[in-house]
Amino acid sequence: MYLEYLKSKLMKKIPLKICGITNVKSVEMAHKNKIKSLGFASKNLNGPNTVSDKKIQSLIKECKNYKIESVLLTQYVSLDKLIEQIDFTKPKTISCSFHFSKAKLEIIRNTFKRLRIGIAVNPENFNINYLRGIKDIVNVIYYDLNVYKTKSIKRYSLKKNLDQINWIKELKIPIFIGGGINQNNVSKIISSVKPDGLDISRSLKNSKNILSSKKLNLFLSQISVA
Repeated sequence: MYLEYLKSKLMKKIPLKICGITNVKSVEMAHKNKIKSLGFASKNLNGPNTVSDKKIQSLIKECKNYKIESVLLTQYVSLDKLIEQIDFTKPKTISCSFHFSKAKLEIIRNTFKRLRIGIAVNPENFNINYLRGIKDIVNVIYYDLNVYKTKSIKRYSLKKNLDQINWIKELKIPIFIGGGINQNNVSKIISSVKPDGLDISRSLKNSKNILSSKKLNLFLSQISVA
């Protein structure tokens, strides 16, 4: 017991975002385990566990009750539609899969003064010049090794994409790493990449997409959450 306690004290604390949340039970489970950030996937995205804006709005209200950061994952290419969606759902942070121009991101920044702006990046849409151009506007980069197609998921190797991740880190923008992270590989990923945060989804849930207490506890035993 003492060794486990000592291990937890020596581990560097790292922020954790759990994505693809679709139900109140998962929000409650996150609060119980002191998880401080949850992601909600819009219906305009490819991939599993997307929900309507009305449902996202409801879940974000639950997050506010527990003082949990809410992250809206969205892929609107229309700035007007995105602004409308943000205004309706009222997230703390957005994760934009569509890479808006610097000028349009500045409009979002000026429209929602308290909103944190995140950019979703993967091995296929990675563009370091774009990221250099917007680095003073965005608050966080969400780098996902999984690329979601209409009916499939293409998984990329962390080892083969370390250069992309390191180039982002040189920009001094906080970077969260996601895609295939679980209790068996999380320690290795943290030691090799040293990300600013982790972005986890399906490995912590049961068959009904509800956060699993058992899976969450096993995962949290491997890291120290900030």
